[in-house]
Amino acid sequence: MKLIPVEKIQGDMVLGKSIYNMDNKLLLGAGFRITDDIKSKLIARGYNHVYIMEKGTEDIIPEDIISDAVKQQAQFKLANSAEHVKKMLKFTNLSRSRIYDQLQDGALKNINLTREVNKTVEEIIKDISAVGATTLDSILFKSKNSYHLDHAINTTVLSILIGKKYGFSKDELLHLALGAFLHDFGKLVTEQMKDSADKSTSDALLREHPVFGYLIMHNSRNASPMVCQIIKQHHESQDGSGYPLGLHGENLPPISPSPRKSKGTIYRLAEICTVADAYDKMVMNPLKEKQKTPEEAVAEIIKDAGTIYNKHIVSTLTTIIPFFPVGTTVKIKNLKDTSFIGYVGVIAKINEDNLNKPQILLIMDKSKRRLAPPRLIDTGRLSFIDLELLI
Repeated sequence: MKLIPVEKIQGDMVLGKSIYNMDNKLLLGAGFRITDDIKSKLIARGYNHVYIMEKGTEDIIPEDIISDAVKQQAQFKLANSAEHVKKMLKFTNLSRSRIYDQLQDGALKNINLTREVNKTVEEIIKDISAVGATTLDSILFKSKNSYHLDHAINTTVLSILIGKKYGFSKDELLHLALGAFLHDFGKLVTEQMKDSADKSTSDALLREHPVFGYLIMHNSRNASPMVCQIIKQHHESQDGSGYPLGLHGENLPPISPSPRKSKGTIYRLAEICTVADAYDKMVMNPLKEKQKTPEEAVAEIIKDAGTIYNKHIVSTLTTIIPFFPVGTTVKIKNLKDTSFIGYVGVIAKINEDNLNKPQILLIMDKSKRRLAPPRLIDTGRLSFIDLELLI
């Protein structure tokens, strides 16, 4: 199967991978022919890309780093927790100062957000460990209609992969994953306040979501100080230009013990969440007009390594993210054997010893004629190849 933009679906295409909603109900099953009506419904639901079956690509099966069931459970649990908080705190028509007063006076002290999401996050960690994933071989999807939920899950997955690279213990991974999963929880407050009588700008509200999220979590029963600090500090920068506290980083590996200063420096697990959060917001974001590729997103993060992002964590990110995920379509831009320049293929497998030299199933020549049969090439055996991701 291969990944294509929903807008490019044609009437004779067949869905390659089933689509479910948050309630674990099947929306569209694999093998189903996608009609114009179904295509319109997918667009209306905010889907940007889907996997389709294409002759010759039947053996290309992008492996999920977490199962559909676990992802749907995570979406449901986060949405349900947010709705619970909304009911307990009436944000509409309240000023920021009034909300601060409510939270600082102990509002939400009778709820236990950690208990609500702990099992879900543990399942995410188990799924990643069960498949033995060390790299992000396939695309992590986000749809317009469930963007914040999808982004929370994706940031969690990326944070776990980074933490595993550093050999984190089970407890460290769990705290990191919980913080990443809840890192934007404060946005439910700012979203409520945008239309309130406060009339503050969206930018000002956005910059307050780490503090709101911190207070919401800090007030809940059995709150973990580590999780709270991840939520509060995930927008801090190494050079001190971040918010809300203007903390500095030391660009040290995020391991413990380490010779970092405790006062005025960014919490090491928050530094991981910062990088994971930034990457997922950049790559193939359905809320943005231009779809950035994994390569473009990583390049932008590298550019700010050491100033915005912890440079050690950015270096680790580059060992996790292939520029050409399984199931995506690529075009050969340059190659020593010039006869293959312009050929188009689908990524069949990632070479873990060289992430950006994958195995490609060539399906079309430079004149856009179908190859029969398709031809598999292992670019890891080539001294040079320049590929373009077609999204």
